[in-house]
Amino acid sequence: MSYVDQIVSRFGSLVSLSRATGKPYSTVKSWKDRGSIPDEHKPDVLAAARQHAIALGPEDFFPTPTEGLPTAAR
Repeated sequence: MSYVDQIVSRFGSLVSLSRATGKPYSTVKSWKDRGSIPDEHKPDVLAAARQHAIALGPEDFFPTPTEGLPTAAR
């Protein structure tokens, strides 16, 4: 699960994250598809999390050290 998947999960869905941040659904979906949130959008996601009392901090925007590695390399 990517860090974006984890953030989306905390908001409940792509639609919820889209509404909370005021970003178009297609933008939020592209973050999920790409597996990363562009740096310029991260402050908006953090602000939306604070506004909706969702536990989220800057550290949640960094992938885990093994993310994207083949299973044998983990």
